[in-house]
Amino acid sequence: MKTTELYRIAERRGITVERFRLSRNKSVSLCLDSGLFVGLDGGISGADEKVCLAHELGHCETMSFYNMYSPCDVRGKHERRANVWAIKRLIPRTRYFWALRHGYDDIYLLADYFGVTPEFARKTADYYGENNK
Repeated sequence: MKTTELYRIAERRGITVERFRLSRNKSVSLCLDSGLFVGLDGGISGADEKVCLAHELGHCETMSFYNMYSPCDVRGKHERRANVWAIKRLIPRTRYFWALRHGYDDIYLLADYFGVTPEFARKTADYYGENNK
């Protein structure tokens, strides 16, 4: 999936995507009364932009938002849901295993082949390794 396709998903779903300077993170997503929003740091591009946008759309699509002020909310649960959504869109299971069978058996080769970051390729490998059914 290309980055432009992710922007189209956001547009079709009515998710506002804005770019601005973020000091702590590369991206953020918010669920407000006025709608769903994704913020991307103005300085990211390429694989970083693609991965961050997919992850934040994952929060929006699965409604996996957490309240950092709530002691009962489990942040990891929401992050995993967003990551799984992003993994399934950017590197679908069948394409992942096809790539492995055709020699893309290194994290950096996988990242380059799918146009994602090495960190995201590793998360994908971990996910499909745990869920190889």
